[in-house]
Amino acid sequence: MEKLILRPIRQEEIPEAAALIRRVMLEVNSRDYRYEYLMEYVRRYGPEELAALVNAPGCRFYVACLGPELAGCGGLAPSKNRPGALEVRSVYVRPDLEGKGIGRAIIKTLEADPLCRTADRLVVSASLTARGFYKRLGYDDENGICCLEYDDHYWMERVPGRG
Repeated sequence: MEKLILRPIRQEEIPEAAALIRRVMLEVNSRDYRYEYLMEYVRRYGPEELAALVNAPGCRFYVACLGPELAGCGGLAPSKNRPGALEVRSVYVRPDLEGKGIGRAIIKTLEADPLCRTADRLVVSASLTARGFYKRLGYDDENGICCLEYDDHYWMERVPGRG
C-alpha cells in the first residue's frame, strides 16, 4: 500500500469527498439502514452541503490520500447542542480500503488538530455501522449512557488527550 497522506481538504476536492460519502453510505451503511433513509442522508451530504460544512467557522476537514486517490475523509466542527464540545463529523473510508487503519489515522489526525485543545470533549453521532469502530478508539457512550437515538445513531464522547 502506498504511503497514506492526511491533509486539509482542498476546495476542488469537495465533490470527490461527497461522492466518497455517498459510496460508503450506499455500500457499507446499507448493512444497517434502509435505502430510503440512506438516500435522504446522501442528499444532506451533496457537494454544496459538504462545502458549507467544510467552510463553516471553526471547522477543520481532512482527506486521507493514497497517492493521487482519495481514500477517506473526516472533520471537526463546533457542536451546536453540546456547549464546549467539538463534533467529529463525516468520517468515511473507501469500502475497498476498510480495515487498513485509514479510519484510525483520520481520527488520530482530527484529535491532534490544535482545535481540540479548545474543547472539553469530542462527541460523535456514531451510526449503527460505526459504533464499534469508535468504541475501539476509546469513545464511550455519552454520559455513560448507551442510548440509541431516533433508532439510527448513538452519541459517543471522548476527552481529548486521554486514552
